[in-house]
Amino acid sequence: MTDGEVPMDTSDPTMMAGVIDATDPPSAMDVDVDGDMKPPAAADTALMLHDDNTNTGTDYNSTTAPNVIPITPQEEEEARLAIDLLRGDDVAGRVEAANKLGAVAAALGVERTRDELLPFLTDGMDDEDEVLAAIASNLRNLIPHVGGPSSATVLLSPLELLLTVEEATVRNEACETAKAIAAALPDESYRTEYADMLSRLSRKEWFTSRMSAANLIAVGYERMGLGAGGSDGDGGSGMADEEAATAAQQCAEHLSNFAALCRDDAPMVRRVA
Repeated sequence: MTDGEVPMDTSDPTMMAGVIDATDPPSAMDVDVDGDMKPPAAADTALMLHDDNTNTGTDYNSTTAPNVIPITPQEEEEARLAIDLLRGDDVAGRVEAANKLGAVAAALGVERTRDELLPFLTDGMDDEDEVLAAIASNLRNLIPHVGGPSSATVLLSPLELLLTVEEATVRNEACETAKAIAAALPDESYRTEYADMLSRLSRKEWFTSRMSAANLIAVGYERMGLGAGGSDGDGGSGMADEEAATAAQQCAEHLSNFAALCRDDAPMVRRVA
């Protein structure tokens, strides 16, 4: 609206004809009650950078998340292009974009990476193997962009799906990423959410998930039971008796799961175990 222009009477439908057609799909931006432009709902803005997104270091969660690192205009433009490629039809373009997930996440910021980028990746697991392999390889680079190690468990949802993919190159990359994320997790998150993921994988019907479980349980077993035994009388790591008992129980569960994988009906699973 220019200076001195009379505001439009939006209560009269005839006045609005040709301005907003309710049958048209929503535009990239909507108008709020004050007449200012505002972003639409998250479902409509998935993987879109706001024009006013300056990413100047807002701390979304001061207790766990580091400040968002400011990005340059050039980096933001590269992230915009990567977002467009991720949503495009060209496989090579999606692979290129998947290899820039860290830049995309830096541009979106912590909150939108958690709320929009990760669900987008999770919903796109029917993509080509080359794209999934690139996502699996680069998912580990999102740890600092989701709030740091204390919040890295949000990466487990897409990771668990990647660990079940039939293509071996995708699963191998996913296993390496799982190890990197596991190494960054605090002990409590490791023994709960990460260990629970391994239990689910070991019991899934499709043999590929059990192959991933056999790989990861063998590598992570020692840390699962850290503190469950030792020579100092309380588990060797200062754990309380109750925590040590829980760790011992979890150790026994994963040992049982691994033993079952060693006897699995699928020879491919037995070979990994």
